[in-house]
Amino acid sequence: MYLDHHAVQRIAHILEQIDNPALLMDDGGNVLYPEGDQRHLTLPEAVRNDPSRPLIYGGVTLIGIRPEHLPGEEGRLYLCLTGDSGDVRNCAVLASELIGMILKVDIGATDRSQALRLILRGENDAAEMESLAAAHGFEMDGERCVVCLYSRTLTCDQISQQLSEVLDAERDMFTDMSRHSVAVVRQLPRESSFEDLQKLPADLENAFAEADMDVLIGVSDPRENLTQLPAAMAEAREAINVGSHFRADERVFLYRRLLLERFLATIPNEAGAAYGARIFNVQTARLFNEEMVHTIEVFFKNNLNLSEAARKLYIHRNTLVYRLEKVQRLTGFDLRQFDDAVTFKLMMLLNRSGNAPKIRI
Repeated sequence: MYLDHHAVQRIAHILEQIDNPALLMDDGGNVLYPEGDQRHLTLPEAVRNDPSRPLIYGGVTLIGIRPEHLPGEEGRLYLCLTGDSGDVRNCAVLASELIGMILKVDIGATDRSQALRLILRGENDAAEMESLAAAHGFEMDGERCVVCLYSRTLTCDQISQQLSEVLDAERDMFTDMSRHSVAVVRQLPRESSFEDLQKLPADLENAFAEADMDVLIGVSDPRENLTQLPAAMAEAREAINVGSHFRADERVFLYRRLLLERFLATIPNEAGAAYGARIFNVQTARLFNEEMVHTIEVFFKNNLNLSEAARKLYIHRNTLVYRLEKVQRLTGFDLRQFDDAVTFKLMMLLNRSGNAPKIRI
């Protein structure tokens, strides 16, 4: 479940009045409040089975929250308060009711930005979505993609201000999704090409770079109907989560170009680290220093072209050959050969997957 930063601020105002430390989590155990908390916790089955009843568990009190307008279990939230006394239990019940009231949205009172946010969050049924579309002039059909922008250091207001100077008012709509993220919905030409999909994020990357603003940009696959935009939003967010992990030096991530990285992200961290350690270990640590890793990455990005990679690295071609031969002598992989290069690239990515921290938006 997405919570926009306005809802989080209102929830925070409630929870900050409570003396006991509090957490708000989604159904997957991801912490939504406090904002910026990246923890992933395991929820007891007892609170999942009976979320309306407070559960005392290991010195904390847990209770579920589900706004009445959300269908099924997908929108379930959970509140956790430190403490296990009767007073804490009563406080948890009251706070959960107040939070549920905040999250119960009156569709008729939404503005255009709020309506777009509700559509992207996917927390309303088909009839409500049609009502939103009719009330705010959204066409149900039409080729669209979702572009998600996220920054660790900038607020959504700062991102939006820069966005307004780049977007096309006739083709683009945008809304904030959290305190540090904004979503753009772009209208695409009918039967759009891959170049059409790339244009907006490229323009955005240039604009934010010129403004010296560090923003990550995720792009979904195109969708043909408004009801498919929640899935597109999920793709744009996943593109950032996966892309920033495996391609840390890049800022734009297209979901359809991350097929390999998305596959590798499904491999457990322990398995990834174990395979990566076959090459990247104590014995090879001196060889694979920062300079050597950068050399290999540039060589790969230039399609194993020695001359072009050497030019980009500002070194002589023979120097590059010498470095690659050092890798071959120690590991047995000749990176000038396609099969060896592919295997080595996979081990690099798996090693990164098993050891590097991940972001979650």
